[in-house]
Amino acid sequence: MAAVAADEVPVPPQYKEQPRYDFRHFPDETRGFKVGVTKWGKTGTKRKLEEYAEQVEVERDAAAMDEGEAAGIADAAEHLAKRAKHNVLGLARTSGRAWKVPGQRAGTLKNPKLSTSWEKKMQVKAEETAFKERKRAAKAEAKEVATAARLKKEAAKKKKLEAQQRSAITVRVTAATAKRMMKDKKKRKLLRTADVA
Repeated sequence: MAAVAADEVPVPPQYKEQPRYDFRHFPDETRGFKVGVTKWGKTGTKRKLEEYAEQVEVERDAAAMDEGEAAGIADAAEHLAKRAKHNVLGLARTSGRAWKVPGQRAGTLKNPKLSTSWEKKMQVKAEETAFKERKRAAKAEAKEVATAARLKKEAAKKKKLEAQQRSAITVRVTAATAKRMMKDKKKRKLLRTADVA
């Protein structure tokens, strides 16, 4: 086997040379439904296009008779007549290696082991529902316990305050003394109203 140059890509033995066409001067946009009209304006009439088509046909027939390659020229003319579909998978290979097999779409590369059965999904759903129910019940129970403890604490505090007020030593003052005490902030706190027994 001959040595391959460093900058060349090795070609496999099953590769067949394909005809090459130069599309550099072809228009980039679609021509639409009107014949001879492009986005730059009217470039030709229908009669001129028909004459050109007849001329191409005559030249093709002459070349086919001379060289005996009518099939190859017909394919080339047909290929030139049709526009390339840029959204077709595998049409344009970025690497330029024509023997490469077009890749698969991401949606076709699903692993069957990753999908779960319907029974498994329902089992997981039931477990989640049971867990949420238990969590809700535990939160409600904790809330009830906290509320009971708070009410008990408030009742004890109120009872203690009432007992302190009952056992407190009180001195009855006159209205004039109360009026004087109201002027002082500390003494004002000492004033209490009580039921006269």
